[in-house]
Amino acid sequence: MSDGPVMDLPKALLVDLDDTILDSDSNADEVWLEVCREFAGRLDGLTAIDLHAAVMDSRDWLWGDLERARTGRLDLWQARRDILTRFLVHLQISNPSVVDGMADRYATKRDEKLKPFPGAIDTLRRLKAAGIRMGLLTNGSSESQQGKVDKHGLAEFFDHIQIEGEFGIGKPDERAFRNALHVLGVSPADTWMIGDNLDFDIHAAQQLGIYAVWVDAPGNGLPAGTPVRPDRTIRSLSELIADDTD
Repeated sequence: MSDGPVMDLPKALLVDLDDTILDSDSNADEVWLEVCREFAGRLDGLTAIDLHAAVMDSRDWLWGDLERARTGRLDLWQARRDILTRFLVHLQISNPSVVDGMADRYATKRDEKLKPFPGAIDTLRRLKAAGIRMGLLTNGSSESQQGKVDKHGLAEFFDHIQIEGEFGIGKPDERAFRNALHVLGVSPADTWMIGDNLDFDIHAAQQLGIYAVWVDAPGNGLPAGTPVRPDRTIRSLSELIADDTD
């Protein structure tokens, strides 16, 4: 990335963490498949592919429900065990040691693979240097999300870090946004929200009059049938920085 000027940005940015700064989901299926390959031999009659398909079905069941997802993201340790226990019960298999082993192995491998998107850290550094006030607004447990912040040295870039598990309220609840605005001392009109979730980040922010920038890292475009229309779409945070060669 060049050292070009910062674009005409607002006084403040609210920035999501997972799949906005950190590449969290692109390798999730791959990691589950790796874990299934390691453990398939402990479950008679199941191939790694069959095991992976069952895990994916159970995962979609858990994360596909808003209340289950809210509870799950606040306790990922239990959520992963719930996913694995459900599919084993469905297959009429009882093997608690496999549940614990697979869940722990998945957590370890995900942590190893979790990395910032290319250019994300440099972009945050330059935005901070430009005097833009920034708040990190992320759902999830305090232990999980603070661990990511610490591991990747993100705290230095943000004037406010708000984690659902600590604050007690997460996106898309408007109180989560309003508190972040209050702490940063800015109005919705002076603020942009940057995030990957169309409902939790984009639509919720727009409801409060916040300009919402959708991060579509895979470049797949808006899902068919979605009523949400981002104010702007980018592939990465680095697109917030103008290139001095333009």
